[in-house]
Amino acid sequence: MSDADVQPEELREILRLAMALAEQFLQSDAAEDSTHPERLKALISSAQFLHDHDVSWPPVLREAVSKAVERMEAIRGP
Repeated sequence: MSDADVQPEELREILRLAMALAEQFLQSDAAEDSTHPERLKALISSAQFLHDHDVSWPPVLREAVSKAVERMEAIRGP
C-alpha cells in the first residue's frame, strides 16, 4: 500500500495512535523521565504522516511535538 492508498479509517487510527503517543510523551515530560528514542521517533513520524495527508493535529499532538522540538534543541545546544 502506498501513502496515496490510505483510507479515512486508517488515517483515524493513525491519529488515535499519534494522540496516545503524544499523551505518553507529555506524561513522561512532566515526570522528567527520559524519553525512549523509539517513542520520540514514532511521535514525530506519525505527526509528519498526518501533516503530509492534511490531517489537522489536535492540541495534544501540537503540544507534544513542540516539547519534543524544545528537548532536541536543548540537547543540541546553541
